Order: sequence, then C-alpha cells, then structure tokens
Amino acid sequence: MKVSNVYKKGGREINEDACVMNEKAGIYAAVDGATGLDGVPGYIASHAVKEELNKATADHSLFSYVKLANERVQKETMKYYEANITKSSVTDFLEIPKVERSSTALAAIKLAPNYSFLEYVHAADCMLFLQYETGAIRMVTLDLVEDLDSRAIYKLVEKREKDANRHLTLGDLREMVNPILVENRSKANTYGGYSVIDGSDEVLEFLELGRISLNRVSKILLVSDGLLLPQKLDEPDAWIKTANLAFSDGLDQLVKEVGKREDDDPHCVTYPRFKKMDDKTGILIEF
Repeated sequence: MKVSNVYKKGGREINEDACVMNEKAGIYAAVDGATGLDGVPGYIASHAVKEELNKATADHSLFSYVKLANERVQKETMKYYEANITKSSVTDFLEIPKVERSSTALAAIKLAPNYSFLEYVHAADCMLFLQYETGAIRMVTLDLVEDLDSRAIYKLVEKREKDANRHLTLGDLREMVNPILVENRSKANTYGGYSVIDGSDEVLEFLELGRISLNRVSKILLVSDGLLLPQKLDEPDAWIKTANLAFSDGLDQLVKEVGKREDDDPHCVTYPRFKKMDDKTGILIEF
C-alpha cells in the first residue's frame, strides 16, 4: 500500500485544515475547520478532531473515536469562548450560538488490517472517493454544503454585476450576502441542512457512516473542499472532475491545477467563490 498526501495553507495566517495519517490504527482523514461567524476559529475544532484520531488505536470503531472527538470539540470551543469572547464563565455549551461555534468537516476512514474493507465517517464538504480496477470512480460522500453555498454565490455574482457595485471588493460583496451565510450556518445538523462536527449532541444524528468492501478497489481519495477544482457558475460534476484528476495524475498535479486557477482569477470572477484560495488537504491511498 502506498500513501501520499498534501497539506497546504490557503490565504489566511492559520491553516484551519488538518490531516490525519494514523498508520497504526489504519485511520486517515481530511479535516476542514470552519470559523464561527464572529466566533470561535475553525482550527479549534479541526485540530481537536485531529488530536483525537491520532490517539486512536485499531481496537474500536471509527465512529467511537469520532464521537470522542466531537466531545473534545465541545470542551475546546467552550474554553476558547470563555477566554476570548465572553471573558466570563460558560457553564452550558448551548449558551454559545450555533453560528458562532467552531466546527469542522470530516472525511475519515479506518482500514481493516487485511485491507478487506473500510469504515468511514463523513460530515459536511470533505469528500471520499474510491477508484476501482476498471477505472470507475465512486463518489461515496455527497457535499450537502455546496448547494447551500451556491445560493450565496449566485447572489454575490448578481450584486457584482450591478453597475453601482463595480467598485466593491470581494470582502464588500461577501458582507452583502452575509445574511445568507448566517442562515446556512444555522442549518448545521438539522434536516434540510448538513452535518458538521461542532461539539453538539445533534451531530451524532446527522453524521454519515458505514462500511464498504474494498474488493477490486485500487485507490482511495480523501480531500477537503480546498482541493475542489474552482468552477464556473453552473459548471457540472466539479467533484468528479477533481477526483478524476487526482486519481489519474496524482495529488501534486491536482494542487498545481487548483493553484493555477486561483492565481489566474484573484478577484474570483471567472470562478465565483468567497476567497481567492482555501486551505488544502488530500490523502491518496493506492493498493
């Protein structure tokens, strides 16, 4: 088995992604933290998950370790909120508004010792793909965040195209669509929304998990959404195109192509998005 990975900071000072490579336990994960709106930084959640999964052994299920990681996220979020936001004691996690909590996406797997099957746990917009010996690509997970974000993207493009807004920066435009982003964040771990690890009890109901046979599987790909190929408005199948490039040419080539598109479109006009570049995490496993 050959394992390669990429872990690259985006445009901010701190990388809010995390990469788990726990070979002894057979656990691998792409983790993508999200900062609360005027709240707790995303790295609080992503790094808490990483630390818990790095401590894991092969003895228990992947879900059991993710459950422990979620409990750790709650503790670390409360600690940060007390020290840096309220400046006073927080006795109940529910005192922290959902939109202000640190949260994280996750695509995690745990390989059986003989590589006969994998367990997986998924939340938000980190993704898991399999490629089979035939070349067929299986998108195991579904990005339920993408369609929610697209509402804000469409509105951002609509406002940018108005003559009165031509002078506005990307930050100004993002502020104009902030009510949509707040609404989207409020849908975390709800029906009609998406799953995300944020320390709440509700996440355990919305996490996706399962077990998949590795019969005739040749490659496994785990990625954060920072490696999603920047796409034009209404461009279809962006995630499949992303996986196809990683499987065919490797993670380094995927990073190169994503970076080229980001650099060629610094104002996010050709490929509408909320920021020029995002943190990038990817793991490619080949049998």
